[in-house]
Amino acid sequence: MGHENGADCVYEARTSEELGRYLIAARDLAPGDLVLTERPLVFGPKATLDPEATVPCVGCYKPVLTDAGERCAKCGWPVCSGNCPGLSDPRHHGAECAILRMRPECVLDNMAEYYRHDALLPLRCALLQTTDPERWKKLSEMQSHMECRSPGTDAYDEANEFIVEYLMNNFINKLDDETKNKHLPEISADLLHVFCGIIDTNALEIRLMEGTELLALYTNTCIMEHSCIPNTKHTFSHSTKDRNDLYRITVKVVVPVLKGSHITTMYSHALWGTQARRQHLEDTKYFACRCERCADPTELGTYVSAMKCLGDGNNLCDGIHLAEDPLDDETDWACDKCGVKVNNSQVNMIISQMGEEVEAVQMMGGTITMLENLLCRLSTFLHPNHYHLYSIKHSLIQLYGRQPDYTSEEILDRKINMCKDLIEITKKLDPGNARLSLYSAVLQHELHSALVLKTTIPNSDGSVKPVDVVKLLIVEAKSAIDTALDSLKDDMEELSGKKLFSVILESKKHFKRYCKDKNLVV
Repeated sequence: MGHENGADCVYEARTSEELGRYLIAARDLAPGDLVLTERPLVFGPKATLDPEATVPCVGCYKPVLTDAGERCAKCGWPVCSGNCPGLSDPRHHGAECAILRMRPECVLDNMAEYYRHDALLPLRCALLQTTDPERWKKLSEMQSHMECRSPGTDAYDEANEFIVEYLMNNFINKLDDETKNKHLPEISADLLHVFCGIIDTNALEIRLMEGTELLALYTNTCIMEHSCIPNTKHTFSHSTKDRNDLYRITVKVVVPVLKGSHITTMYSHALWGTQARRQHLEDTKYFACRCERCADPTELGTYVSAMKCLGDGNNLCDGIHLAEDPLDDETDWACDKCGVKVNNSQVNMIISQMGEEVEAVQMMGGTITMLENLLCRLSTFLHPNHYHLYSIKHSLIQLYGRQPDYTSEEILDRKINMCKDLIEITKKLDPGNARLSLYSAVLQHELHSALVLKTTIPNSDGSVKPVDVVKLLIVEAKSAIDTALDSLKDDMEELSGKKLFSVILESKKHFKRYCKDKNLVV
C-alpha cells in the first residue's frame, strides 16, 4: 500500500491476532510528515438534528429548508436546486436516484421518517458493485464485526429498523428485475446489515462548512490502530479543482514516531475518562482499548477520572480514589492514602449522574452562577482535574471577563489560573493537537483576553500598574494568542475551525492596536 500520489510509503501494514491489521512507521517520522492521503471509497450524509427544519441536499449536502426546498424531479428527495451537479454524479445522487424513485410521492410532514438520509450511505455501498467494481472489492474486504451484531443486539436491531427494513420495504423490494440486475445484482437484507457493520466500524465523520455532517469510508486509513493518545491527525479537502478529490483525507504525524512504532488515530473523545472511552469503543468498535493512557490509573498524570476520598465514615481523608486496574471493567476504586475502596458500579452511577447534571446545565446555556454552583458541588466529590469539572471550567472561562460584574482583577486571576490548569491537562492528553485543537485555541485565546484586560485594571489602591508589570502581561498575552492561532492551522476547512480562527485573528488585530496606542513593543 502507498500514497495515491505515488510518493514513497512511510508505513508498513502488519497483521496480528490481537489487533488485526495495523500500520507501523517504516522510518522515523517527525511532526508534519505525511503518512498517507487517499480519496474516499464512498460517502453519504448523516441524519440532521432537526429534519423538520432543514435536511441536506442529496447532491451536494447543503442544508435546504424542509418546507420550501426544491425536490429531485425523478425521485422527489429534497435538493438545493434542480441544477445541482451532484444529482447526476454517481458518487452522490446519480446512481441512487434510480432506486429512490421507486417511491415517487413527496411529503412535507414526518421528514425524519420519510427521508432517512442516514440510509443513503449503506445504499451507496451496495451500488458500488455496478458503479465502481474496484471500490466494491475494497469495501467488501473491510471489517464488519457481524459476529458481534447478531439479531437481538442493539446494533443489529437499530440497523434493521431504521436502515435495512426502510430500504428493503420502500425501495429495493419494489424494483423490477431489469432495474435490480442493472444496479443491484447482489442485494439482500443480510448484505445491507454487513454494510451497516462496516460503516459503524470504519467510517470517519466529516463536518462540512455549511454544518452538515457526512460519513466516509477509506481503504487504508481504516487500518490505522486506535490509541487514546494518537500520534496522527487527519484532515479532509472540501474545496478542490478536481471534484474527484472531494473529501480526500490527509493523515499527518503530530508527534515524533520512531521506526517500527505503531501509527495511531483516535475513535473516541479525548476528554472522556477511561471508563467512558473504553465503554464507547467496546460498544461501537468492538474492542477493549489497552493503550498507555487507558492502562494508567492517573491518565498520564492528569487525574481526569479521579475522585476525592471522603473517608470511611468516621475519619475524613484528603486522598484520591483511582481505579485499581483501569483495564478491568469491574475493578474497585481505592484511595491512595487510607485504603478505602468503592466498587465500580457505584462509581459508574455517580459519574453518570454528574454527567447528566453537567450536560443539563450546559444545554440550558448555564449562567456563571449556575456553573459556579455546580462546580462547587461536584468539586466535593471529584478531583479538580476531573473531566466533568474540566467541562464546567471550560464554559466558565468563556464568561469570566466578558460579563458585567465579572471583570475584577480577582475574577481575571481566577480565569487565568483556570486557563493555565486546563491548558496543562490538554497538552498532556493531546500533545500534538490531534484531537483537542479547538479546545486548546479557546483556552489560549481566553488566557490572552484575561491578561490584556488585567493590564487595564488599576491596583487595589487605585494606582496604575507599573510598566514592567504591564510588559510581562503583554508578552504572555502575545504568546497565548499566537499559540491559539497556530493550534488551528489544520482546522481551516471546517466551519468551527474557520470561525474560531477568524474571531482570534480579530482579537490579535485589536491587540496590535492596543500595543501601538500604549507604545508597548512586544
